[in-house]
Amino acid sequence: MYNLVKIGDKTVPMMAMASTDLYYKNIFHEDPIKLQLTADDEAGLINFVMKVGFVMAKFAELHDRKEMNKLNEDAFLDWLDQFERSDYLNALGDVRMTYEGQSLTEADAKKKDEAPNAN
Repeated sequence: MYNLVKIGDKTVPMMAMASTDLYYKNIFHEDPIKLQLTADDEAGLINFVMKVGFVMAKFAELHDRKEMNKLNEDAFLDWLDQFERSDYLNALGDVRMTYEGQSLTEADAKKKDEAPNAN
């Protein structure tokens, strides 16, 4: 799933792939599936979504497994510092939707009054 996520005045490409969780685990040394299942507070879930946003943004940017494997928590902090805290927190819903594979845009509804084709 590829989406453009607006964080403050920046548009950030993000890509969620089947490998997103594995890259997350490699970078942060945490199991993302367990984190989601056991997150007992909002702060833990926010922390997870912030980190997974970094993974998806870097995947959209790099597309290179060797480069992805070089990422670490310091790279995450450097990346996160380009945003205002409130802007990133406001974008968490869109980041999570991208991770879960939901589209951020909806197709226009068909016009109700269209006449059927006459044959």
